[in-house]
Amino acid sequence: MRIGRIFDIDIHISKTLILLIAVLLITGQGGNFTAVFFMFLIHEAAHVAAARLLKLKVQEIELLPFGGAVKIHSYFESHPVHEIVVAASGPLANILLLLLYLGGIQMKWLPAGMPDPDIVNINLMLAGFNLLPALPLDGGRILRAVLARQMNIERATKIASGMGFLLSLALFTIGLYGLYYRVFNYSLFVFSGFLFYSALRERRNATYAMLMDITCKKEALLREGSMPIRNIAVLYSLPLKEVVRRFVPQRYHYIQVLDDQLMERGILNESQIVNGLLDFGAHVPVGRLFGKR
Repeated sequence: MRIGRIFDIDIHISKTLILLIAVLLITGQGGNFTAVFFMFLIHEAAHVAAARLLKLKVQEIELLPFGGAVKIHSYFESHPVHEIVVAASGPLANILLLLLYLGGIQMKWLPAGMPDPDIVNINLMLAGFNLLPALPLDGGRILRAVLARQMNIERATKIASGMGFLLSLALFTIGLYGLYYRVFNYSLFVFSGFLFYSALRERRNATYAMLMDITCKKEALLREGSMPIRNIAVLYSLPLKEVVRRFVPQRYHYIQVLDDQLMERGILNESQIVNGLLDFGAHVPVGRLFGKR
């Protein structure tokens, strides 16, 4: 749900966060909301600042129960270093804010009676939980970027979202364990549902992410002027869709096509593979492309 626009950036709030806020108000913990929302803003402002430093245009911010999702104009997931920097900036901002807060107490810049446990706990939660390697958390985006150095975006996204499913299951199990001992923690079930839904959404977008990476690669190569190459050997009977799944971000691929005797039939470049997908479809063997050269 869109709640406003700041500095040409649309601000949205997820339904899960609205539900969490409602539960806080109903249970009489609304006083925590102001502190939580302030920490959220610091967290998201750090993501935006990192994106701007990398000269990426931020289109939209969606506030989520554990931070938020920053939508970038360019497809920055295809540049692993950019995704790591932007993802890590949010948790690092919360850690820095906590260190400044505790430092202010030690230097007696803050009034007596500090520290406020809410400020400490909220920053620790936002930083620590977000660094867990599970999509859609920031740690999951870092994991995907690291994996994308060795595999395509689609597979990396599925692995990181799979970690999200496992984390969701773990939170749900802990919640049930608490119920068994008559300790009800509603936040565990809310967060578990949020993680499951968000991880499912990331998984459904995995193929789209791979196609966007391929589409944006030509633009990146023309913009930067150069790109490392990566050589792949495949059998001539391998379908084009399986060849594409072996592409990784920030590499331009050359494909050595072999027959059943492992004799070379020829070499294709990434652009020829993409054109073959458009001309013949995803299920055509890569060897078919030699007939159109």
